[in-house]
Amino acid sequence: MPLLINGIILIIFGLLAVYSVSIYESFQLSLARAETTNYYYFKQQVSALVYIAIAVFLVWKFPLKILKSHTFATIALIAAFTLQCLVFSPLGDGVGGKGLNGARGWIFIPGLPSIQPSEVFKLAYIFFLSSWLIRKKDIMQTSQFLISFIVMSAVSYAVFLFIPDFGTILIIGATALIMVRYAGLSIKKTLTVLVIGLVAGALAGLSAGAINQKYNYIQKRFAYFFTMDSAKRAEEKEKTWRQNEQALMAIGGGGLTGKGYGKGLQKFWYIPEAQSDFIFAAYSEEIGFFGNLLLIGLYCRLFRYFLKHLQQIKDPQSKMIGVGIISILVVQTFVNIGVNIQLIPNTGVTLPFISAGGSSLLISCIELILLYKILKSEQRKTLLPSLKE
Repeated sequence: MPLLINGIILIIFGLLAVYSVSIYESFQLSLARAETTNYYYFKQQVSALVYIAIAVFLVWKFPLKILKSHTFATIALIAAFTLQCLVFSPLGDGVGGKGLNGARGWIFIPGLPSIQPSEVFKLAYIFFLSSWLIRKKDIMQTSQFLISFIVMSAVSYAVFLFIPDFGTILIIGATALIMVRYAGLSIKKTLTVLVIGLVAGALAGLSAGAINQKYNYIQKRFAYFFTMDSAKRAEEKEKTWRQNEQALMAIGGGGLTGKGYGKGLQKFWYIPEAQSDFIFAAYSEEIGFFGNLLLIGLYCRLFRYFLKHLQQIKDPQSKMIGVGIISILVVQTFVNIGVNIQLIPNTGVTLPFISAGGSSLLISCIELILLYKILKSEQRKTLLPSLKE
C-alpha cells in the first residue's frame, strides 16, 4: 500500500504542476483552435485519468502468470514495435506532416487522444528482455550471449534512429544494461556493451545531420553542451540552448522557497514545453529548493520501498520485471532532471507521473501497479504456507 500512496501523491503533485505551468501554452493553443479554455493541458491530464484508471484496473486483474510468459512478452514487443512504426504512416503526420519539433514520435487518430508509442515500447521491451534473460541464463558469460544481446538491442532501437528519438534509446539502453548486469553478466562484459553503445550512439548522432539537414539540431545540442569556448556558446545560446538556459534561470529564480504557486514567469514561453520536458524547471521557480526536495524525496521513497522488498520476491522473472520497471523509472527521472539542470544534453524526455501527456502518465501508472502486483503476489505466497501450518 505505501507504494500506491506514494504514486498517488506524485500524480497529485503532477496535476498541480501542470495546472500552473501550462497556462500560457494552453492559452496559445486556445487561440489557434478558437477555444475558450486556458487550461487545455490540465483538462487533458485529468481526462486521461479516466481511461488510466480503467487500464490500471485491467492490469491488476490480469493474471501475472500470463504477463510473465515468453509468448506474451514476444507478442507485446512485436505489437509495440509495429505501433512505433506507425509514426511513419499518415497517422503519424502530426501537424502538416511535420510531426512535433521535427520528430515524428506521435500517432494522431481522429477523435482520440494522441498516442506516444515509445512509452508503450519501453514497457513491452522490459517484459521481453526479462523473459529473454531468464531463458539465456545458462550462456550469460559467453560471447554468443553478448553478440545476441547487441544484435537484439540494435534491431529493437533502430526505429528510434529514424524518428529521431535518442532520449528513448538512452533510457531503454541504460535500463537494459542494469537488467543484464543484475541478471549476472560480468562487469567486464557489461562495460564492453556500454562502450559499444556509446560509440554507436555518438556515430548515429553525428551522421544524422549528414543524412538529413533537419537533424542538424542533434549535433548542435551536443556541440554546445561539450564546448568550452564562451564565444561559441554565446553564439549558439539563443538558437540552440535557449530552453536550457531559461530552465536554469527558473530553477535559480525559485530560491529556497519559490515565488509561490502560479507566480512563475519562465512558463510564459521563456521555457517552451514547460508542461512536459521542462516541467521540473518551470515548477521549480514556484516551489523552490524545498519543493524540489519534496518531489525528489517522493521518487526516492518509491524507489527505496521497492528495492527494500526486492529480496522477498522469489520468482526470478517477477524479480527481473520488477528490476526493469524500477530501473526505467529511475533512469527516466534522472535523465529528465539532468536535462533540466544541464547535466546532460536535451533529449526530450518526460518526468514520470509529473509531465503532461496521457501516454506517459498511463505507462507510469501501469508500471506502478505492476510493481505493487509483483510484491503483493509474493506476500501471498509467503503468507499461505504460514496459514497452512
